[in-house]
Amino acid sequence: MKALPTYEIRIAGQVDEATLTAFAGLTIRRLGEVTVITGQFDQAALHGMLEMIRSLGLDLLEARPIEVSPPADRGQHGAIRPDPERRSR
Repeated sequence: MKALPTYEIRIAGQVDEATLTAFAGLTIRRLGEVTVITGQFDQAALHGMLEMIRSLGLDLLEARPIEVSPPADRGQHGAIRPDPERRSR
């Protein structure tokens, strides 16, 4: 099953703690005067999130998909496994 896309949603200003409870389960960061909410959404959930931001009276700056790096494939004791497709010189 394909993973849902990850979106970064930027809101103007520092959103107060009481309002942030509406975004439970999502990653929230404050960067200066911007609140950044990150999470995985299908299209319906993304539209619902944007509608919730509007209904809370928040000032949406940007909503964009972002690339998320998968965790490195590590073998035992944290060693990185060699790529079997890579040829040594």
